[in-house]
Amino acid sequence: MTVIQARVPTTIARQADEDAALLGLANRSAAVREGLRLLHRRARERALAQDYDDFYRGTTGPLSDVTAIGEQVAAAAIADRESGQ
Repeated sequence: MTVIQARVPTTIARQADEDAALLGLANRSAAVREGLRLLHRRARERALAQDYDDFYRGTTGPLSDVTAIGEQVAAAAIADRESGQ
């Protein structure tokens, strides 16, 4: 295991303690680990989005059949709601 240290304002440290308690995490270290997991997940999502954009070079990617059907169902539901049905 690697030890990482960071200097944070007292208010942020207190908030980390409160957040850890609210989320049922054991302590501030667990809260920091959870934060790092979320940071990593966000970075992976951003990298995936960038790969997608690079692959399609600014054009719209194809829709799957499932997505197309979902959009049709959503459009019909919106139309029904707007017409008062």
